[in-house]
Amino acid sequence: MHPRITRLALLAALLITALPPATGCAQDSGDVRLAYVHADTVTLAGADGSPVTTTGPAFSYGQGARLFWTADGRTLYIARDDGLYATGPGGAAAAQVPGSYGRTLAVAQDRSALYYLESADPQPVEEGIVSFPVYAIPTDQMQGGRGRLAGYFGRFQAGATRADLTFAAALYARDGGLLNTGRPNLWPTYGVNLFGTCCFPNPGLGMLHVGLGEYSVFDGTFLPGAAAASSTRTHLAGPTTGGTIRVIDLITAGTRDYTLEVAGGLGDVERITWSPDDTALYILARFNPGAPLALDIEPPFPVDTRSANIVLYRLNLVTEQVRELAWRPDVYGVSSLAATDRYVFAAVVEPNFALVNALNSGQVAADALSTDPALAAYMPPTHLWRVDIETGEVLDVLDDVWGVVARPIR
Repeated sequence: MHPRITRLALLAALLITALPPATGCAQDSGDVRLAYVHADTVTLAGADGSPVTTTGPAFSYGQGARLFWTADGRTLYIARDDGLYATGPGGAAAAQVPGSYGRTLAVAQDRSALYYLESADPQPVEEGIVSFPVYAIPTDQMQGGRGRLAGYFGRFQAGATRADLTFAAALYARDGGLLNTGRPNLWPTYGVNLFGTCCFPNPGLGMLHVGLGEYSVFDGTFLPGAAAASSTRTHLAGPTTGGTIRVIDLITAGTRDYTLEVAGGLGDVERITWSPDDTALYILARFNPGAPLALDIEPPFPVDTRSANIVLYRLNLVTEQVRELAWRPDVYGVSSLAATDRYVFAAVVEPNFALVNALNSGQVAADALSTDPALAAYMPPTHLWRVDIETGEVLDVLDDVWGVVARPIR
């Protein structure tokens, strides 16, 4: 990384402070380094991934959320479709923020406003393509109002807000969205522009001028599904359709590409996360599975048979050196990825192995419905996969986990 970029990142780290933390939350707790949903409840965890305390809210079947920390690590937000919740590292019960903002939202870099994409009331752009409204609401006025209409964002396929998800795909979608595309995202810059997924589920990084409401495509080759912002919120990294990893400076809008020299090619990048000091990227790539799933019969309902071998890499942004850290065979996917000083954590969803075997062996009736409660036994498990970046040791430290995010500590 160029020295100028490093200086800007350090400056931003000093300037950024959190929105007010939830009432009753401790201002700091060095023991808490992660947050995730475990056994359907938001949980704070230590540096080794072990649970420290639960804060809620709790989740029912089919509910999902986006979890994110403020840049100073003082507040954890849990964005659900039915509301926004906040807690802190002290472990106080998560409190609901007045209003309803969905899961596609972002806080302005100066903390003055919250932006959110609303899937209702799409605006037709052309045949089969729509844009969705983006609202901006001052953070000191989040009392249940909608905020002002900042403009219409994106060039989305009509119907992109709806998907029929079952089994492994349903588990993956709780935090990661659809496999290979991810959820739509918004990323504020340090100016008047708001970046976001342009053409979900297709490639493209869009840009909305939040003052004028003008929309344009900033980068048509960017793949936002895997993209992630740095812990200081100064840079955005993601893969491109050309096979590079692109880092975008959210202060200057400058870009830098990295080509990973990996034997046999990089594969399909599924997830990216930043190291705590923003000097490295951890990249999770998909390759052909070792034991692909195959249906021997026509299933009574659509069954997702996708799987992949996954490989975790570390890209040093200063030296541009890439190192393979670990690999894992035959998973459905990694729905979220987070890094601390010592470990990289991944929420791994297993493939629909049990369901496919049951269908092939005739254990599932020919007229069964995917919503049959009896089929719950064939839901695949999920794991919190931990990779030691020093020794390369890999371990599943916990089951029934999703939505993992690392707490910034500086």
